[in-house]
Amino acid sequence: MPQVVKWGSGGTPKATEKQYYDGGTIHWLIIGDLNDGIVTSSASKITELGLQNSSAKMIPAGTLLVAMYGSIGKLGITGIECCTNQAIAYAKELNGVTTKYMFYYMALMKSELISKGKGGTQKNISQTVLNSLDVIVPPLPEQERIVARIEELFSQLDAGVETLKKTKAQLAVYRQAVLKEAFEGRLSAEWRKEHSDCSPDRDYESIAIKAPMYKDTSGDENEIHLTLPDNWIKLRIGDIFSVEVGATPSRRVPEYWNGAINWVSSGEVRFNRIFSTDERITEAGLANSSTNVQPVGTIMLAMIGEGKTRGKAAILEIPAAHNQNTAAILVSATPCDSKYIYYFLQMNYENTRRVGSGNNQKALNKERVRALRFPFTSFKEQHVIVEAIESRLSVCDSIEQTVDTALQQAEAMRQSILKQAFEGGL
Repeated sequence: MPQVVKWGSGGTPKATEKQYYDGGTIHWLIIGDLNDGIVTSSASKITELGLQNSSAKMIPAGTLLVAMYGSIGKLGITGIECCTNQAIAYAKELNGVTTKYMFYYMALMKSELISKGKGGTQKNISQTVLNSLDVIVPPLPEQERIVARIEELFSQLDAGVETLKKTKAQLAVYRQAVLKEAFEGRLSAEWRKEHSDCSPDRDYESIAIKAPMYKDTSGDENEIHLTLPDNWIKLRIGDIFSVEVGATPSRRVPEYWNGAINWVSSGEVRFNRIFSTDERITEAGLANSSTNVQPVGTIMLAMIGEGKTRGKAAILEIPAAHNQNTAAILVSATPCDSKYIYYFLQMNYENTRRVGSGNNQKALNKERVRALRFPFTSFKEQHVIVEAIESRLSVCDSIEQTVDTALQQAEAMRQSILKQAFEGGL
């Protein structure tokens, strides 16, 4: 019996040769171009000279693709004539099976392919692994029926997933609307009316008298424009709170690590409450680096990080030291409510991210964190605002958790459909 699929792979023209890339018109696919569907474009293109001077090969539209490196098992079917790099295998010959049948069969086999990955940071598989897969090959009419049934059920599933994603997007909009209302004083308006005769907090008065005034926020691209109540002011973080940047004990000294002191990295700061840390340091590690143990109630702010980490905040629920990519805003040393600052940073997240500087990877620094401005009102009103926010967002969080669970179940259902299809259960 002939081999069901004969696999090939592409190549990469030498990156230092500009003539292999500049002005190129040939679509050259990398793993990031694969979309588990029809691939109709590529992030990069190469020239005819680049094609001739590499092991990349032209492949026709309608060809099955599978990732062998990193995102093992990610799939695509070419919707254009193109070539690929060496990290993508393509089906250069199919015997007794259709492209779509193999596409869905490979989707079923993804977890098996991943389990066979080898290597360190980026696992990979070889064409040998692909060639070793056993393939169920029913008659062509049965293959067509299986594909049609899978696509019918997937279409229904996709419609449900789309609705769930829209719900998540609507919840995000609602969350921002609640936070903006809160920091414009609208959620506490009734409370202010009822307490108009009460004297302000003594601590609030002393801060308000000494603080510089930043009432007008129009034209500041790093802040959401807020219309504040008459008795509110704008303060910079550094006007009221101490801000400290952490450090990383030397990785070359084992005695600095695996101790009893919690140590926060920027990746652990993701609009959450921190009850534990991924790593801990020793007393020696603390003494030999410029990080301090911050108290419960400290706001952690990620200053640098991959993806969308920068600008995210967390509340320490345990004493912890932290690395140089995080700033500690020492809210707990004042009568200010930590959650008040936490929710403000959540509302202002996209704007906080824009404050960073740098070419390859933007970053905040201590002075930029100190310069962030926030609406300041009495500590009594801050507590009222936090309660109002949480009463509204608790419902939002509950719905979002339900939606996330449903999305996970949808992915499990997708695998279940594939399994039933190739076991003859559909």
